[in-house]
Formats: sequence, C-alpha cells, structure tokens
Amino acid sequence: MSNAIRSSSRSRRTTPFHRKVWSQLFGSLLCEAREERGRSVEEAAEAAGMSTSEWEAVEAGQVPETWEKVRRMADGLGIDRSWIVPLVLFCREAWD
Repeated sequence: MSNAIRSSSRSRRTTPFHRKVWSQLFGSLLCEAREERGRSVEEAAEAAGMSTSEWEAVEAGQVPETWEKVRRMADGLGIDRSWIVPLVLFCREAWD
C-alpha cells in the first residue's frame, strides 16, 4: 500500500486549475490553524521536523506528498492528528 495521498477515482479528472485552487485552500487553512495557535512558521516547521521552506511551500499551495508529512504537520501545530484528516479529505482534489 502506498503512503502517497491520492484522491478517489472520479468520472471526471480534476483540472490543473482545480488542483491549484484546492491546494491553495489547503495551505490557507493550514496557515490559519497555525496562526490561531500562535505559532510561527519556524516553530511549526521545527516541531514537525521540516525545514521552514518546506512548511512555507505547503502554506503557499504545494501539497504534502505523503500521509507521514501530513501527520508531522499536525504534530507541528500541536493538534490531534484526527483534526487534519477531514481537512485533507475536504481538499482531496488537490492531490488528484
């Protein structure tokens, strides 16, 4: 079983435009969650075991490629990992 995040199959393919919109929404929601918790990008990235530039890239719309990175980001925010799963599912077309 792959550790990569993939969207469920659909009758229509998600266009690059839609993927970009969904990935930017995911990044914006992640940024909002970080700011609500009073963490800087540097603090969140360090707690997640990521570089600051990796974290910033996700907030800018580059989706994490694996569930492990998503779980580490939840840890970096200091939140229960179950919080981020619905966010990924909501924005799932970003990974299509």
